[in-house]
Amino acid sequence: MGRIRTIERGKLLDAAEDVTMEKGPAGLTIAAVAGQMGITNGGVQYSFRSKESLIAAMFERWQHDYGELMLELGAKAGDEPSWVRAHIAYAADYDGRSRRRGPSLLVSLLNSPQHMDQIRKWYRNRVDAIDVSTAGGRWLRLAFVAMEGAFLMRLFGLIDMGDAEWKSIVADVVSLCDGKLPCGAGHGLQAA
Repeated sequence: MGRIRTIERGKLLDAAEDVTMEKGPAGLTIAAVAGQMGITNGGVQYSFRSKESLIAAMFERWQHDYGELMLELGAKAGDEPSWVRAHIAYAADYDGRSRRRGPSLLVSLLNSPQHMDQIRKWYRNRVDAIDVSTAGGRWLRLAFVAMEGAFLMRLFGLIDMGDAEWKSIVADVVSLCDGKLPCGAGHGLQAA
């Protein structure tokens, strides 16, 4: 009698992310993950009873990994500027960790109103925690929103953007964090 193969949840989640990156959110199915792993549908369902539980696990893993990475990137409890800067560093690594985890977030948002509500609250809390009573806080908020916009436009294929352009945008966003106007003062941009 052969040895029973153990299926690791982490590898199933990796496969689910691969499927999502290759086929888009609509391509994420139990069968597609099973095919990616070379196992039966039942093998996936042993760990994740449904597509919804698979998506929930993808989202939970993203949240956990994100929190750990923020600390590694210099985020400090109660220091919102450090969190925004760490988030920008996270998103700036487009070809690495942030692009790979992006589909987990996308699948979660498109398939679960519950997760959409969590993300909306997360964004609201993140923006509300920035002290916009100062010029530095307003620049920080602008940097956060600009980084998210650029990242999502690239991730969703809304704009074709090569690495050089991406790096240039990231540099501009970092300048915003530092309260510098990349295009220079007096070029038609006015504070409200």
